[in-house]
Amino acid sequence: MTTEIKVPVLPESVADATVATWHVSVGDTVTRDQNLVDIETDKV
Repeated sequence: MTTEIKVPVLPESVADATVATWHVSVGDTVTRDQNLVDIETDKV
């Protein structure tokens, strides 16, 4: 099953982002607005 997950819009100066940490596992139940992952970019 595929579920769309929306990521906040990144500034134009950020070319890409990487998933740093997953906060949920496969099969976990999640709720609306729950943090699922931490993402990192090359900008501070």
